[in-house]
Amino acid sequence: MATDTWALIRDALALDADQRALVADALLESLRDEGEMSEVDAAWQAEATRRLADARGGTVELVDADEHYARLRAALIE
Repeated sequence: MATDTWALIRDALALDADQRALVADALLESLRDEGEMSEVDAAWQAEATRRLADARGGTVELVDADEHYARLRAALIE
């Protein structure tokens, strides 16, 4: 491997976890053929797009995670 490649890997490993995840995702995406998306990826993208539209459109109730878990605990106690 070229010295530049090792330097790039070393620098990438020095990033925080969120930054490394972004770099890893970008690299993995670059390995796919352009325009090629698996059925699963396409389905998740459609679902995420639908959920975002619902949230922005106000058609769903957004609940804070702590509140959600409190509701679940309460339901389990009943």
